[in-house]
Amino acid sequence: MFHDDFDRTDFCNRLTRALTRFGWTCHAFCLMSTHYHLLVAVEQDRLQPGMHALNGPYAQQFNKRHGRKGHLRGSPYGARLISDDDDFLHVVRYIARNPVRAGLCSSPSDYVWSSYRGCAGYDVTGFPFVSNELVLRTYHDDVTQAQRLLRLHVEAV
Repeated sequence: MFHDDFDRTDFCNRLTRALTRFGWTCHAFCLMSTHYHLLVAVEQDRLQPGMHALNGPYAQQFNKRHGRKGHLRGSPYGARLISDDDDFLHVVRYIARNPVRAGLCSSPSDYVWSSYRGCAGYDVTGFPFVSNELVLRTYHDDVTQAQRLLRLHVEAV
């Protein structure tokens, strides 16, 4: 799904447009080589059209660029509701640790194609389309304390 940084940048640009167009808020994301993870807040009935607008044109451009045809993935996207704050933080940790589980890096803070570095304070610029406020506020009202708690939660093995 992503062969290089051009593909990942193209996807992030398309994601930014989808977030704006469909009124989504992105709280966390991670781009892997064969898939991606998004933690987004969406209004009812806005997920399916947004995912269609994001994935369809991206797949067409990817196929054109890499001389291939067909679907990029064998199955449609999966989605589920977040039930409470504990579930929310579990998903934040799962997304941040995905590159470590896949053997792409030794620490979530090493992986640049994820929102974790920005949210945890390792990268001051982060990704402009990610809203870190809810993640941090779920840990603590003070940003510095929240980032410390986020790091402890995500980086603990």
